[in-house]
Amino acid sequence: MAKLKNRQRPRLPHESSPLRKGLIALLFIVAAVMVLGGFWLLSKMGPRDVDFRDLNTGVEISEDVLALNEQSIELEIQFEEILALRDAEFEDIAILKEALDLQKQYLDSVQLVDTESTKRYRSLNQRYQDLAGGLLRKQSLSLESQAEALARALDYEAAKEKYREAYDLQDEINERFPISTAYDARRASYLERTSQSFAAEPIFKRSVQYQVEGEKFITDKNWEKAEIALKQAIAIQDKLNREFRGTKRASVSRLEQLRIQLIGIQSGQNNLEIERIESLADKRRAEGENMEAASLYQEAARLQAELNDEYRDSPYASSERVAEFRRKSETAQSFELGRSVERNHGVLKQLLAERRTYEAADVIVGMRRDIKKMKEAYPKSSLNDEELELKIRYLNLVQSDLGFIQDRIYDALLPIPEENEWKILRTEVSQALYSLIMGTNPSRNLGEVNPVDSVSWIEAKSFCERLSWIMGASVRLPTQNEFRGALGRLRYVVLEDHVWSASNAEGNAQPIGKKTPFASGCFDLLGNVSEWLESVDRFETEDALHIGGNAQDQLEVIFTVPVREAPRGERNRMTGFRIVMRTS
Repeated sequence: MAKLKNRQRPRLPHESSPLRKGLIALLFIVAAVMVLGGFWLLSKMGPRDVDFRDLNTGVEISEDVLALNEQSIELEIQFEEILALRDAEFEDIAILKEALDLQKQYLDSVQLVDTESTKRYRSLNQRYQDLAGGLLRKQSLSLESQAEALARALDYEAAKEKYREAYDLQDEINERFPISTAYDARRASYLERTSQSFAAEPIFKRSVQYQVEGEKFITDKNWEKAEIALKQAIAIQDKLNREFRGTKRASVSRLEQLRIQLIGIQSGQNNLEIERIESLADKRRAEGENMEAASLYQEAARLQAELNDEYRDSPYASSERVAEFRRKSETAQSFELGRSVERNHGVLKQLLAERRTYEAADVIVGMRRDIKKMKEAYPKSSLNDEELELKIRYLNLVQSDLGFIQDRIYDALLPIPEENEWKILRTEVSQALYSLIMGTNPSRNLGEVNPVDSVSWIEAKSFCERLSWIMGASVRLPTQNEFRGALGRLRYVVLEDHVWSASNAEGNAQPIGKKTPFASGCFDLLGNVSEWLESVDRFETEDALHIGGNAQDQLEVIFTVPVREAPRGERNRMTGFRIVMRTS
């Protein structure tokens, strides 16, 4: 048992002995020392700063070469003494230039790199260029000021020379002293351009003078001399554009303007002939010689077309004039036919106004034929009237109903109190009447004897226009005064007897003429549908008015005779209209 207790525990495989641990530590220390020693050796083997002045190269510098450096330094000192007394002038700067040249000779003679001497050379060079360039710039600026004064005095030739001298000096600075603070390429460009501008000025004035002369000859209609003068102006401006580019007197647009003027002169005589023929044609037309006038207008159109082709850039070239001459020609040719149509139109209106609808139908057929002939044979004639053509086409469509429509309207008209010329329709326009005149029915509350609804103010006016064509008399919407005149006073009126309102119409317009008429004999002036009024003293962009209330209004509202506004194109199922017609 005692042996067992004293026996040591056996080492495991991963455990090391103390001796082994010491050896490993020693190896790490030796390796670190070797690495550090290697870095030290590399640093000693690398590049090092060398002071060439202390370097013993074995090359000796001669006394003559060393003297160059000494002389350069002495000259710089001499220059500094001058600067202490006064500003440097050109002869003083020559001393600095000599010092710079000697320093350059010294550097060229020494075969070694001398950092201090090189720095001194660069410093001398910068100083020399700044001083020399500065003095030249001062002279250049003085010359520029003199040039500006001469320009203000309008002595352009002398100003040009001064600007040129100022440019030459600045150009010298830029060439000889490129590192000088006086170097300025933009100023040299400006001075050269300005000098050229003044050189161009007298040349430009000659061009302008020729142009003015040419325009005077144009006024006098002396085309030959005007052409010569303008050609000279053009030649000079062309020279300015080629030789003085970049100046304000070089102008492509002016050259183009002069060329257009020249073309105008060259085409001016042609234009005079065209104007003469047009004047003669106007005279013949005024004398009633329409066919001769038509021929002359045709000739003017032909000459104008030739002018347009030959001189496209001429101020007299105009395709619109060709069209105008042709329009005048066709107007003159169609004069008799146009006068016949106009005369028959007057007859037609008279026949319709007298209710002679059968005779009117024959005139309508003849007018339709003549209007068609006019449009086909003379489409450009100003006597073609699109509105009249539309009217005759419409009347031709309804010619079989002319008598029926007139009888129906006349039977429904009533006088307006205190109004002698106009009569009012006793009822609102029905859907049946609206459909008969317009060929359509926009209403939503359908029924032939119901008032037309959902009709805009614009559509109501169109209805009035067509009805006026049929009646041969003016038809329009009533004014507010006319409406109120037909309505009369309401003081003792029992509205329920006369009016369709919210209390008895169940929200819809009712057939016209079913309630008791008002004192004037008119039905439904209030309630049922509100009625459009003629726009009096209102701009076309303003809303239109409608009056009288509708079947959805309460009686107390209708009693106030409400006047409401609405856009002229608005359609409302509770808005309709009635008409008034001029009868005397």
